[in-house]
Amino acid sequence: MKFLAILASLTVFALGADRASTSVVSGIQDNYLLSNIAYRSPSLTIGTSGLAHDIDAIVRREAADLLRRRDFVKRASGTGVDNPTSVGTNETYTAPLAFPYGIASGDPLDDSVILWTHPEPADGKAQDLPICLKWQVSSNAKKPTWTKTDIIQQGNVCTTKDVDWAVKVEAKKLKARTTYAYRFLSSDKSAGSASVSPVGNFKTMPTPTDSNVASLDLAVFSCSNLPVGSFASYARAYDKSSSLDYVLHVGDYIYESGARISAPPGRQMEPDHEIVTLDDYRTRYKAYHRIDAGLRNLRASNAWLPVWDDHEVADQAYKAGTADGNDTFPVRGVRFTERKRNAVKAYFENMPIRQVDTSDTLRIWRQFKVGTLADLNMIDTRQYDRDVTDLYYNTPYIESISNDTARSLMGGKQEKWLYDKLAASRSTWKIIGQQIITSQVHQLNKLKLTKNDLNYDAWDGYTANRGRFYDAIKKTDNVIILAGDSHAAWVFDTEDPYHEQIYDPVTGKGAIAVEFAGTAVSSSSSYGSLSKAGYADRAQKLTQANKNLQFAEGEHRGYFTLHITPSATTAKYWAINDNNNGASPETLLATFEVKKGANKLTRPINGGRNSTAGALQSVEWDQSSWDGKTFTRKAKSA
Repeated sequence: MKFLAILASLTVFALGADRASTSVVSGIQDNYLLSNIAYRSPSLTIGTSGLAHDIDAIVRREAADLLRRRDFVKRASGTGVDNPTSVGTNETYTAPLAFPYGIASGDPLDDSVILWTHPEPADGKAQDLPICLKWQVSSNAKKPTWTKTDIIQQGNVCTTKDVDWAVKVEAKKLKARTTYAYRFLSSDKSAGSASVSPVGNFKTMPTPTDSNVASLDLAVFSCSNLPVGSFASYARAYDKSSSLDYVLHVGDYIYESGARISAPPGRQMEPDHEIVTLDDYRTRYKAYHRIDAGLRNLRASNAWLPVWDDHEVADQAYKAGTADGNDTFPVRGVRFTERKRNAVKAYFENMPIRQVDTSDTLRIWRQFKVGTLADLNMIDTRQYDRDVTDLYYNTPYIESISNDTARSLMGGKQEKWLYDKLAASRSTWKIIGQQIITSQVHQLNKLKLTKNDLNYDAWDGYTANRGRFYDAIKKTDNVIILAGDSHAAWVFDTEDPYHEQIYDPVTGKGAIAVEFAGTAVSSSSSYGSLSKAGYADRAQKLTQANKNLQFAEGEHRGYFTLHITPSATTAKYWAINDNNNGASPETLLATFEVKKGANKLTRPINGGRNSTAGALQSVEWDQSSWDGKTFTRKAKSA
């Protein structure tokens, strides 16, 4: 495969002339670099920005470099220079390749999907030549033979050091609601001698108007901190990947922090300092993907629909800074604006996500329609346009302004987009994938166990925005809210605390939606370090302090799955038995159901059984004691 075409024309580039052949440059771009989405801005409507690359300049640079090397060989061959061809005269890298970071697919539509990989020389040595690959999609999902009749789509793509050798392509003209296999291989070799990636699978979405979708199965993750523990959650989900349609990650896919003394062998952060530069963020993603096989396997086996939280940039990120820096106070010499640009660029290079049709380069919020069964609305409550949050040193101030109507968690444009999508939806289920717990959570101040009552970094710090959000939800039915971030498991009947509707925790009457919030893949429990009895006691007290909290659990790391049908949505919460062991088995903690039209959890909760760990809501509330704000609790009779 030729990376550079018609060397005579490219000589113009090497000489620095301005009249380079437009047709030649255009052909090179179309065939080799423009097909690699990693070079582009995350926005479809912004061609160049701090997040996009000038492909013309890259082509000119590579052409000039090639001609310099060939000219050197030509001149040096007759001068006695030892092995002058050692400088290389190839247009692209032709030695064996490896795929240590795996492959991935994501953002599927009914006719296309994004495919990702990250090749490098098999000998591990650094080099500067472009790497070119062929990608292939097979209609034989289980046992692809990669014959001509087997391959239904394929193409060529190149990558360079400008995007840290990332490869992202869009496979098009696919059939809806179909499972495919895919792979990458070096493009300059015959199939028998090529370097070949692992094989992965993905499933395309149904068409938006498909009313015959019988079910949708999702696995939902958040908060994977590499040196804190294993990623056994990814591995156990991979075990059931054949029964999953898609993987949702609601954020904190990576963490920005430095090395941990307590890191298990082989799971230390790379680099070992807090990451701020583009190279830092790129290195961190490579470490995650190289070190953990469970993560690599799950990225390969199912299409992902990810959004970010705060740690993909830095802790407590908002539109103008983080907990440890802003444009006035840089971190390791890097101002916040530059740091955020670096983080977003590395995320876009390493995650199998699409460009979005917007003028906003930082937009990640988007919708996927699963026929008429469900809408998946993946929103951003952290990075896009969030007003100042709790930065640890300003908690009293944030508490004082938490109900300011001008404050927004999502930004006005994203708020309008989401509310319009909810209002226009004709799908049975409206799934909202976002980062932080929307329900008001009293953290135990009433029980005198903590200093602060509410979490002002979550929706509790943006109560007017939450009111607008709940008003939009109340205008429709069958809304399921997903959350992560908290490093604990929660299940809520969503109640509106701003209106007079009395919520009954026994029957669920008065609920407007259901919220499923998952614990972390590996990050430490927000409960702290407690004994088994201590974890159980804290979970029980949390359900006592929050009448709409129907399940709480903070001891285990894990994830949850959703099985969505036209008549009901079922959530299963899975716990990893030993988070220090990547091969650890898992335990089912509890199962929850939401019936179509109910807007609340089905009673009895968990089918009337005790949860394996944590606590279910076990308190009856004296309805006559309602004073407009709270109930008086009374113990449930034995």
